Amino acid sequence: MDKTCRLDSFERITLDEMEDIRLMRRIDTKYILRSETLPHLLEILTTDYFIQQDALSGKRSFEYFTLYYDTHDYAMYHSHQNGKLNRFKIRTREYCDSRCCFLEIKYKSNKGITRKIRIDNNGSHSIDSAASRTFIDTRSPYCSSLLEPKLESCYRRVTLVNKDKTERLTIDNDLEFQNIHTGKTVQLPRLTIIEIKKERCHPSLIEQKMKQLHITPYKISKYCLGTALTDPEIKHNAIKRKAIYIHKITDFIYG
Repeated sequence: MDKTCRLDSFERITLDEMEDIRLMRRIDTKYILRSETLPHLLEILTTDYFIQQDALSGKRSFEYFTLYYDTHDYAMYHSHQNGKLNRFKIRTREYCDSRCCFLEIKYKSNKGITRKIRIDNNGSHSIDSAASRTFIDTRSPYCSSLLEPKLESCYRRVTLVNKDKTERLTIDNDLEFQNIHTGKTVQLPRLTIIEIKKERCHPSLIEQKMKQLHITPYKISKYCLGTALTDPEIKHNAIKRKAIYIHKITDFIYG
């Protein structure tokens, strides 16, 4: 079954039409699966979800490039690895098809609520501008002058929106990570990461479908996964178990 054909089966929704469902404050639930199983999942979602489509090009799958920042000693990475609540990620994200680039601060509260805030970064991945530094210094507990680029990631993303417009579903494929300091690159072409983003009170059809397919939620951070896979010296006990599981479902060679 061809994934492209399945994408063409969805009714479209444009980015402008999605403005009222940005869900910058939300509950996130993630799943991982072998990419070969994705077409079947797409098929059973066709009637209940819209697919984001670019109004001009007609594209339904988009390339993303992300640059993660952290302190010299990886404070944000270790916060996540140690299970600390109220944790942050700071990154720039480029929507490659439109050339838009944002500086984003992502915060996960001790109540499981994810909040994301961002500013237009003027097409740059640098955080050296006055506006970028002020944004980080005033909206996060980290000092911008102590942050450095750590990890690049790129992938292709498909975004679905339920017909009630209460949740978004992102589907990430063709993941690749490159570590800024070690220079190591890792590709995960057979891994798909699915993330449901919704308000707490709304039921989710996709969660019901996942349960029927015996696919269970899986806590995973692309930043932590990519860092652990590309830097053998960094603490990665928690990620090691996840990497072994990813190997089990995708044949990715870990280590």
